[in-house]
Amino acid sequence: MSRILVVLMLAIFSIVAIADDISVEDKAKAQLTLAKWMKSRSDDKGRFLFVDRQTNDLMGGYSANVHPMIVPYKDGAVFVCSEIVTDNGDRVTADFLTVKVGDDFKIVEVIMNNRDSVKKMMGM
Repeated sequence: MSRILVVLMLAIFSIVAIADDISVEDKAKAQLTLAKWMKSRSDDKGRFLFVDRQTNDLMGGYSANVHPMIVPYKDGAVFVCSEIVTDNGDRVTADFLTVKVGDDFKIVEVIMNNRDSVKKMMGM
């Protein structure tokens, strides 16, 4: 089991300061969804590849948060917000829009290094 998956799995069992209208069970499921999604899209070194929307460059990095923050959006969708440490040591925001499908969650949108876009979506 990769080190990243272990760190992300630990986050599932941690209660984080998040909105009160999301159950602890759903918080854990959303975090597990993120852990599985990132693992399935990581290379054999555990590095997550993405396009940085600020620079339009292909980047690689590793999850920097043990406790990703979960923020309700609307219609039951939630953002699982985290950070990625890039290969060159920079930290970029990583926001994963998830929706509940049955009893589980599914990532439907990934917004990398563009927290302003997320804030606009949330009316901030």
